[in-house]
Amino acid sequence: MNSAVKLMTNYEYKRQFLPDVTEQILHNLSNLQLYRIEDYLRDIVIPVPPYRTSFNFLILVTKGSIRQQLGTEQYTINASQILNIKQGSITRTLELSGDINGFYVIYENDIISDIALNKTELNFFFTAPFINLTEKVLNWVTGIFKLLEEEMEDKQGLSEICVSLFTSILLKIIHQSPYQPYTITRSIEISYLFREHVQNHHITHKDVLFYARKMALSETYLNKCVKETTGKPPKQWINEISILHSQILLQDMTMEIAEIAYQLNYQSASYFSRVFKKIKGCTPSVFRAQLTG
Repeated sequence: MNSAVKLMTNYEYKRQFLPDVTEQILHNLSNLQLYRIEDYLRDIVIPVPPYRTSFNFLILVTKGSIRQQLGTEQYTINASQILNIKQGSITRTLELSGDINGFYVIYENDIISDIALNKTELNFFFTAPFINLTEKVLNWVTGIFKLLEEEMEDKQGLSEICVSLFTSILLKIIHQSPYQPYTITRSIEISYLFREHVQNHHITHKDVLFYARKMALSETYLNKCVKETTGKPPKQWINEISILHSQILLQDMTMEIAEIAYQLNYQSASYFSRVFKKIKGCTPSVFRAQLTG
């Protein structure tokens, strides 16, 4: 099924399904974006065909409802409910009520990677996608979203503050999940430690065996633990974290793509481009062109 479903970037999603968004929104490539559902999805082209996301997004409905497919499941998100859709998921919007209101947040994986999570908070990676909020928590989360909105609209706003505000929302959501595990398993500990090592060593080491040896594990066991707890194999995590790093370098227009590939220790610029396209759904040159509009 996955091979037949298109991997879409945030930009491609907007261009294909949101024909009336402003140029500013279309070309917004920030790693954290916040929109009002009633404005952002107002003119969405329905039905949306299934697609795979190269980004994460979170929907909070405060009024009305939205029907969204995620994998093989269909969810109707009503007021006080959240659907959190993670990168690589197969999804599509099926229906919106005429009175829909709420918040739509787009966030890239580096936002998650920047969060210093303790063992309890690690559960975020394994929470159920569909979450009910109590009235008290809804009011709290809505208030933080409004603060985040103000900070993003402020020309002197700081990205660090925006990330901190969104982090507080994510951590609040963790404790509302009905499927939150009460104990951290060995597999979860291994997966988290693996991600930490990849963050530190992905430039010089892109092979799974290096990380298995560093953690005194067999490569087979490391693969099993990471795939079991995150849904993605270790090699995919290595590639994704490396490509996230490359996106920062691509913002420097003085650097050639071949130079970036060399700096990140890829065997060739063409191989780097293939990996980039597999992860982001477009080539590095197309991604860079989107940055400049």
